Amino acid sequence: MTIMNRRLEAGRNAQNWVSHRFIVLIVAASFLISGCQSHTINPSPEPLQKGGVAYSIPSPTSTPVDQNWWASFKDAKLDALINSALNSNFDIMRGLARLDQADALTRQAKAARLPQVDLEASILRDWADGDTRNRLSTVGGALAWEVDVFNRLGSAALARQSDRAARVEDLQAIRLSLSAEVTDAYFDVIEQRSQLALLAQQIGADQDLLELTELRFQAGLTASVDVLQQSSVLAETESLVPPTEALLRVSENRLDVLIGQAPDAVDRVDDNDRFVAIGVLPFTGVPSDLLLNRPDLRAFKNELVAADAEIGQAIAERLPRITLDGSFFYGNGSDFTGPAGILLGSIVQPLLDWGARKAEVERSRALYVERLAVFSQAYLQAIEDVENTLYRERKQREFLDRLERRRQFLERTVEETRDRYTNGLTDFLPVLDAIKELQRIERIIVRQERALLGFRIQLHRALGGRVNASQNGDTI
Repeated sequence: MTIMNRRLEAGRNAQNWVSHRFIVLIVAASFLISGCQSHTINPSPEPLQKGGVAYSIPSPTSTPVDQNWWASFKDAKLDALINSALNSNFDIMRGLARLDQADALTRQAKAARLPQVDLEASILRDWADGDTRNRLSTVGGALAWEVDVFNRLGSAALARQSDRAARVEDLQAIRLSLSAEVTDAYFDVIEQRSQLALLAQQIGADQDLLELTELRFQAGLTASVDVLQQSSVLAETESLVPPTEALLRVSENRLDVLIGQAPDAVDRVDDNDRFVAIGVLPFTGVPSDLLLNRPDLRAFKNELVAADAEIGQAIAERLPRITLDGSFFYGNGSDFTGPAGILLGSIVQPLLDWGARKAEVERSRALYVERLAVFSQAYLQAIEDVENTLYRERKQREFLDRLERRRQFLERTVEETRDRYTNGLTDFLPVLDAIKELQRIERIIVRQERALLGFRIQLHRALGGRVNASQNGDTI
């Protein structure tokens, strides 16, 4: 019998096996399926601990605003810097690359559920009985398809799809974090410029007072110690300029890096830029809104769904696997020419793996519990972030009001003590103490105004402030 005849005979036997025993295969599969249960995946898991019905400090607004969170500052230069960062920052590039990887893995998992078709071609020559030479050429396709009865492949595909959804949320979290960092750096620069402008005014006032004490000393109306004390105050104020300039450059350099540029000692913020008024609180909603609004919580939720799907995949690995294998080819040889086909079906039931597949199920379940704990803890911390920031902003406003009240008293004190000193009614020490305290409070107020802006930035970030994807050129 020639090779071709043997192959055709095998094909006929296989076809007979399929035609006479395929019903037995289906019956056996049905029997096995009836005794097995696959895993049910929860597509919408919830954290273990619920939040309250409202925040302790309610928002005066009841309607969310459909705009980027930083638009509330109404600062065109800040808008331009954030948009530049969203288009050029390398953390965004990293997030997009991770998303591309997740896309590829998702496509692979989906492809595994479809029939796999290969092209096969061969040429065979052999010699039999003396000089008789046989030749066989075949070309055709081979098919392999796993019937996903227990959703093994479907669970794997869902896991990869959920991982991809988590990477989408990670990218959005990067955008939110980046916009907040740019805003922080921008107001840091403004703070240092405001401090330098204030120091320039204070140095000018110190110089004026030094001239006054020198004139009084020359006229014999005061002692030289007054001149020395005021000279010391002037030197102390001037000594604050270099570290403030250093902080200004550090903040400018940070801003350069955030927008994807190398630090170049070129100022992106000028002396005309000022702190903005932040107005009333933004819409805060209720704690459960954080599950929808914060991208990090959405990412944790998708990772939890992926872990649940991996449990289903691990359970399905312990159950029977049904596979259909077939080939269809066209042969051309000395004994046969024409089409032929073979179709086979098989069931593989794991019997003895020394507990490896069971251990994988247990590992997957433990991973799910771990991610559920991470998700629940992150939710509580998100509520904590909002509550803390709301309270700190309220108290910061009270603090600034009291600082301003104190500054006003000190201004009146400086005026009165200076007039009394000029008229010779008191010595220089009350003037000196009042001026030093006034200058210190003025510098503190600038710093605390910056802190108030920082709390508002933290609040937007804690609430999961909106960052429209249309602000940058990438797509999801």
